[in-house]
Amino acid sequence: MSSTHPKPLTALDIVISIHNQEQLIPRVLAGILNNTTTPFNLILVFDGCTDGSQKISEQFLKDNKVTLLKNLIIATAENVYELRANNIGFRLAREEYLITLQDDVVIEEKGWERRFTYPLRAFDDIFAVSSKAAFNVKQGDTEGAPCYYDYAARAFLSLPRDTFTIRNIINRGPIAFRNDILKKLGYLDELFAPGQFDEADLVLRATWLYGMKCGAFWINYRSDSSWGKTRTAPGVMSASSTIQRNARLFFSRHQKLLTAAGGVLEDRIIREKDIDYITRDPFLKRNYIRLQAANRFFFWYVSRTFVRIVARAQRMLHRLFKKILGRG
Repeated sequence: MSSTHPKPLTALDIVISIHNQEQLIPRVLAGILNNTTTPFNLILVFDGCTDGSQKISEQFLKDNKVTLLKNLIIATAENVYELRANNIGFRLAREEYLITLQDDVVIEEKGWERRFTYPLRAFDDIFAVSSKAAFNVKQGDTEGAPCYYDYAARAFLSLPRDTFTIRNIINRGPIAFRNDILKKLGYLDELFAPGQFDEADLVLRATWLYGMKCGAFWINYRSDSSWGKTRTAPGVMSASSTIQRNARLFFSRHQKLLTAAGGVLEDRIIREKDIDYITRDPFLKRNYIRLQAANRFFFWYVSRTFVRIVARAQRMLHRLFKKILGRG
């Protein structure tokens, strides 16, 4: 099944929740600025940051202005973790389509947002699209333990670029949503906070309330495992400590739907030529812009480092002169 008549994409919201990523966040932002070809609002939620992530982000966006960035919206939170931080950003979104990225995802494809939202715009029954993985789930032999199957995932090389794969649930990575359905659902259910099974619960609620589906579709991005992080804070349960609790909540809520529907196994072909890219030059789309983004980040980083070195040298000279004058 394919569609060549998608709804137009005139603007979108991009939401990123950020926690202590001062080293990587300029590269994340460079990937968005250099590869987004549609007017967009950038919503940054700084969640419990104790480093220079916010200051560096604001300076980078000030130094690298692009005409397609309509609005920069910044919010802060006190270490509420990704689920609640995402909800803060989602509630600030106003456009018809919304994409959420994690703070360790670097986009490497020109026109990525048009490709990524294409299933939402081409098919009326699609609510959410992941570029990481989609799969079916059922309860395992152990109480509360999930059993995943029918994977369509980048990591397993089972997600062809020309295929939109539909399954029961999706996994967090870059995710694109229809914002109207997201609002009706009341966003991610914070009973699952600080995280785990929240996006799975969201898409299954869309299924049984509105008959909507979800799936996975390939875009080019990089997210090294070494870029991720874990955190704990006094009085806050870590996401890993809530897996069993959230699994029980998830299956108690959706067991009837999962049992009745079984696994969903549907593939829809989306040809490259059908996607309404602003530019169709494959070299420009996949190579030149990627190099441009890398160079842009590199020169910004070098100039920023040079300014820091000069400032440090000035402070050292100032202290040295004070010592010399003090001895005199």
